[in-house]
This record gives sequence, structure tokens and C-alpha cells, in this order.
Amino acid sequence: MGARCAPMKFARTFAWPLFVFWTFAALAMLVLVAQHPLDGQWWLTLAICLGGVALYLPFPVSLRIRKTITIERPLLAVYDFLSRPANLPIWNPRVGTAQPADIPVEVGREWTYSPRRRWIRTTPMRHVFSKLEPPHIIEITATGHGVRAVNAYTLSEVGRETELRVEATVSGVPAPVAWVTSAIGRFFPSADLARLKRALEVVGPTRYPSSSR
Repeated sequence: MGARCAPMKFARTFAWPLFVFWTFAALAMLVLVAQHPLDGQWWLTLAICLGGVALYLPFPVSLRIRKTITIERPLLAVYDFLSRPANLPIWNPRVGTAQPADIPVEVGREWTYSPRRRWIRTTPMRHVFSKLEPPHIIEITATGHGVRAVNAYTLSEVGRETELRVEATVSGVPAPVAWVTSAIGRFFPSADLARLKRALEVVGPTRYPSSSR
């Protein structure tokens, strides 16, 4: 674990000096732009300097993404499907199999996901049920690599359908990653939620393992 964390510690050590360098460079470019506002060369250099400031911003930040979809399945069926960690790879292709694959749905129960690509060696993030209010709320907290992610699923019944509101809060990520991810999440539909909707409506929850005991 220590060997794998060494590159991260190295990067953090040099983040501050590089941040200071790019900040002073950006200030200097601002002066030059003010003196030569029609010279495109200084505007380009200023943009590069601002990119360096953003890239080496040493303060981790948080991001939050909210999405709502409607699923043509009963509330209990959607809750049952989402509350089983082994079902996540069905609609999130970035994770591997859950370990252990079958755990009780109880607050405090923990699990991990195997790497999707076996040649990538990383310490898996630890997942835990942090809040459960059947059949309306599932909250899962994942921690690891200096990052803490909270995924909250809120379900409500709308006639014969289920409205699912997903709220993801991630803290400890670099500022550029947070900005780009937030922008993408705000303006573009979620491919993961589209796969979830398709898995429940087209295939049906009965085709997948149930978390019921």
C-alpha cells in the first residue's frame, strides 16, 4: 500500500510550488495583456498559465451531481434491485464483481468491487451501507485513495411507476476533475442511469439475483 501511495505523495509535495509558479506567471501575463490587449500571443500564454493554476490547485474540492429518472417498475422491485451490491456492474461497467457477492442489506455492512481490468493493481475502495430506510432510501458511502463518495438513492411511488432521485457527493478530488465532472453531469444525461432503466424495464428485475431473504 505504501509503495502505491508514493506517487500520490510525490505529486502532493510538488503541487504547492507548481501552483505558486503558475499563479505568479498568470499575474505577470495579466499585466502584459493589459499593456498589449490586441496581441494574441499574450492571451494564449495567459490561458496556458491559468490552465497550470487549475491543474496544480492544491486544495481538494467536492462535487455534487443530482439526477432523476422514472422507471416503469414497482417501488419494491426497484429498491430490491438497487440494494444488492452485486447488481451494480449490470448498469455501471466501470466496476467489477462485488466481494462478497451476497451480503445482508443492513447498515454498516461492507464490501468492495474487484478491478474491472485485472492488469490494473489498485487498492479497492471500501463500500458500506450508511443509511437504509426501506423501501425509500438507500445510501452507500465509498472511501479510499483520499476520496469519499456518498451515493444516495431516494425512491418514491408515482402511480405504477417509480421515481428515482440519485444524488452523488464526492469529496477529496482535484479541482479540475470536479469542475469537468460537474459540468458533464449537469448538462448531459447519465449513461449509467439509462442502463439501469433499461435493465429494469426491458430485462426485468426477476432476471437478476434478489436481495430478499
